[in-house]
Amino acid sequence: MMVKDRLSSLPDELIHKILSCCDIKIAVQTCLLSSRWKLVWTSLPCLNFSSRQFRKLDKFSKFVNHVLSHRNHQIQVSSVKLHFYGAANKDFVRKIANYAFSHNVQELTVSSSFSNSRQVYPSCLFSSQCLKHFTVTCNYMRLCTTKTEAPLDFPSLTTLNLSYITLSGDLFSKCVNLKNLTLERFIVEDVEVIDIITPSLSNLMLVYGSCSKAINVIAPQLENLTISNCYFSHLNAPPGLSSLCYTFQLSPCSLVQFSNDRFHSLNKVTICLSDYYPTMPCKEESARKIINMLQQLHSARYLTLNADIVEYISLFPDLLSQHPAPFSNLICLTMDYCKKKDAFIVTMSSETRKFLLENSPSATFTMKLPKSENYQFYKTPTKLSAARWHY
Repeated sequence: MMVKDRLSSLPDELIHKILSCCDIKIAVQTCLLSSRWKLVWTSLPCLNFSSRQFRKLDKFSKFVNHVLSHRNHQIQVSSVKLHFYGAANKDFVRKIANYAFSHNVQELTVSSSFSNSRQVYPSCLFSSQCLKHFTVTCNYMRLCTTKTEAPLDFPSLTTLNLSYITLSGDLFSKCVNLKNLTLERFIVEDVEVIDIITPSLSNLMLVYGSCSKAINVIAPQLENLTISNCYFSHLNAPPGLSSLCYTFQLSPCSLVQFSNDRFHSLNKVTICLSDYYPTMPCKEESARKIINMLQQLHSARYLTLNADIVEYISLFPDLLSQHPAPFSNLICLTMDYCKKKDAFIVTMSSETRKFLLENSPSATFTMKLPKSENYQFYKTPTKLSAARWHY
């Protein structure tokens, strides 16, 4: 009885999709399973290179050269991924970059792991007329290791993700069609103030970044800004911002100050105090900075604060009484839970409630609570009385 070869009957599109999820070396080896698949790897639209299967980078470089030289060039390449271990070898990076850009590849990802030295990539990696999605990232790096010496030249680029990157000047002004920019674990070197000049940018995400003084975001089309645990004193953002999500750790230098009276059309604002513990000393100066920041966000319509922030400013009722209620456009105020010990406990002083809601009396006040937990909510209008609700 003959067994039907179902693998060989699979359509090429499905085979391509399956093999594109694999390292290209594994894809080549897999093609040996069927005589009909023998040359399928030469027409894969997505190339996924990894040095994981090679003991030395020079052998990996030879393999890269073999794959690129034997590929079916009549088949369009849609994306290329490169992952390698150790310091960058300019030869194989240059080969892959030149091949990708000469074949009008629209998506390129370059990532590296386990390197203790600064990655220096060839300049050709940062210039393409066709590329639309570009990612450069590092894993398990001890230093911010990637640094470019000239502005990125990607006139067609719409999405850019950079991690462990060192910024030292204007990098983005030539990316005239850039819509989405993510900078993660970056530092600013050689200058105190950095300009992010992006004329078409819509979404900007800054994660674990460090700058000695300020970041100027010159992006008139910017709508959504996310900042998470960044360390710089000031951020100048465009006035047309619609959405702001800001997460910070409470330390003397962690709270970013926004330019005064810059936000006039904020729709959605989320502010979260991360890694805060009740045992940490509460400082009036930190509370003052939080209150000043909230006043700068006065135009918000939908405001979400995590409970740690609410509790923190509630510890300083006299300070709250010195500041006018900033929010006159609120439609909804949401308080997110915080976990302390075995229960979720939230304390809001009457001064805090007045500060947040006095100028928006019709605003809806809601709380986000997780499921299947022990919930407790404390509302303390005065220091002598308290009411408790169980959910």
